[in-house]
Amino acid sequence: MSSRRWSPLTCLGTTKLSPSGLIQLESDAGEVETQCRTNCELRYEGSGSLPKPVDNSSGFTDFWTAIDVNLSCHVTTHRIVLVDEKESIAGSIPYPLVHTAEGKGGPSFRSPKASYKIELNTLAWGELLIVFRGGERHPYSQSGKDRDAALTAIHRALKRKAWEDRERQAAKEAARPSQTITARKVGVDAIMTKNKLLLKENANLAETAFGGNNKTTKHVSKKKGNQEDIDAFMREATPLLKVIQKYTSTIERERKAAASSNNDAAKQHNDTEKLVAMLENMGMTSALSEKQSGSMYHKQLARQIVDFLRHNDKLNKAGGMMTLTDVYCLFNRARGTNMISPDDLLKALDLMKDLGLGMSRRSFQSSGVLVIQDDAFDDEVMAKKLADLASSSMKQKAEPTDDIGGITVIDVSRTLKIPALLANEQLQSAEQMGWLCRDSTIEGMRYFPNLFQAATSC
Repeated sequence: MSSRRWSPLTCLGTTKLSPSGLIQLESDAGEVETQCRTNCELRYEGSGSLPKPVDNSSGFTDFWTAIDVNLSCHVTTHRIVLVDEKESIAGSIPYPLVHTAEGKGGPSFRSPKASYKIELNTLAWGELLIVFRGGERHPYSQSGKDRDAALTAIHRALKRKAWEDRERQAAKEAARPSQTITARKVGVDAIMTKNKLLLKENANLAETAFGGNNKTTKHVSKKKGNQEDIDAFMREATPLLKVIQKYTSTIERERKAAASSNNDAAKQHNDTEKLVAMLENMGMTSALSEKQSGSMYHKQLARQIVDFLRHNDKLNKAGGMMTLTDVYCLFNRARGTNMISPDDLLKALDLMKDLGLGMSRRSFQSSGVLVIQDDAFDDEVMAKKLADLASSSMKQKAEPTDDIGGITVIDVSRTLKIPALLANEQLQSAEQMGWLCRDSTIEGMRYFPNLFQAATSC
């Protein structure tokens, strides 16, 4: 096993990453990502070196490196996360351990091009510096904007103290009418009363979160009013997430019950799918805009798309590939109002292969149809599956007067549950590989097993 480097990043608190490399937010605590910047450095300003983390499962080198380069800096409501995408290493600095955060550096008479930095005085690691190098275009001017945006987000998070919401939420939960009133009742009456109050409280919660603060609208500027709406939504983010997670757990239970029992399986499946559609329309919990992500926007977008398609095996259930129009519609519906443009989707797909995310864009030569495809998808396996489907259609003939067999585009689309456009492309690909042959008639196109291929293999 190779040794891990000993540096400020590896000495920070460990942070879990998703399969595509995105940081996994603490949704139970209502954590939300607010800023993301790339091309950053992490420096340790103290004397000597930081102590090695107590981790028996992985060894560290004996050589201390005081600087980590080529990092991405993510600012959330609960912590600062620094990620080395190349080595898939992430470290976090929780806000309760941050004493002060100040902006340093910038141009001066002696150093016209001094780097822009954020100096963090922490309780656990001493003085740390986050240096911003800017984007690929105009790096120096961009570095100043990146530093200011990140520093503003950090100051706002330190002022709000969202990590204390869990205690406040526990006290608020205990004082809810659904908890206090039902404590005085028993039996069926208590259950019915509690359910009615919970529905009413959830409705008021959504109205408060999305309606903002409407009590004091006089003599308030537009900018201040917008900030109050944002603050009101952030205050209610944790209860909203709990409501969503409750419905998510309900979905999983329904799916497991439908899989283990055949009785009323169709009805349960339909009800579950309606609930899934409802939740998808509610939007994603983390969807940074281009302004919040900066030059890292399309990389983050590519990782979000991959995680979205891997969730609940959306891509595998679609046969290993999906058209760009389907991905565009599904992903934008999940994002809610913060939708992406077709150009952003194409740019994100172009980056997937270089990032090694396990998905990539593919163009069919015959029709020019663009799809997003799993790298594990094998055309040979799909062609063999279509050949078996065509062979089974020939065996289903009971009498000579029955249908001549073979499969059509509609048959494949219905059986594999894929769009007819993709079914046509798969059939043509299987024909070119020698697994199928076709018969063109006035009734349409039918594909049959290639008996010459079968005879050759025998």
